[in-house]
Amino acid sequence: MPILGLDTSLYPKKPAHFDIERVIRPNILSLHPYRCARDDYSEGILLDANENALGHSIPSPSRVQDPSVALDKELEHTLDMDLHRYPSPTHDPIKNRIAAIRSLPGPEYVFLGVGSDEVIDLLMRVCVAPGKEKIMTTPPTYGMYAVCAQVNDVGLVKVPLESSGAGGEGGESGRFSLRLAEV
Repeated sequence: MPILGLDTSLYPKKPAHFDIERVIRPNILSLHPYRCARDDYSEGILLDANENALGHSIPSPSRVQDPSVALDKELEHTLDMDLHRYPSPTHDPIKNRIAAIRSLPGPEYVFLGVGSDEVIDLLMRVCVAPGKEKIMTTPPTYGMYAVCAQVNDVGLVKVPLESSGAGGEGGESGRFSLRLAEV
């Protein structure tokens, strides 16, 4: 089943045996992409996005009657900002810049998250069936894998790394190796 809203030409090409449609859970594949007002409008008041039609709530120094109430000089520039608006959900300028820096074909190849915790959780929710599938970690590792696995009702298999690298990539001078037979 194709990923709705994603042109198949944007599917990963490497490694050759990788099939993104087999990684994503079927119920996620069948979701229709979410559309927000920002997809259709870039200006005006977007009431369905909970934007304040009256502007932000920081009082202008010229409108404050009480001289003891003063806006910090460092914050005065904020009065000219659109603080009553949500930021762009697509972050196009940032994605375009990252794509250019990394020599990517375009911004559609850039994924942004609010830190690695959010990305780990999202990958688990999209790719791992709760109560049925497991993830594997290689302690010592980042603790959020176990937390997200528990939150998402995903099994967790811990396989310690072998520090010798004997069976790993590059032999003795290479990386760590795993004993997958124990899983």
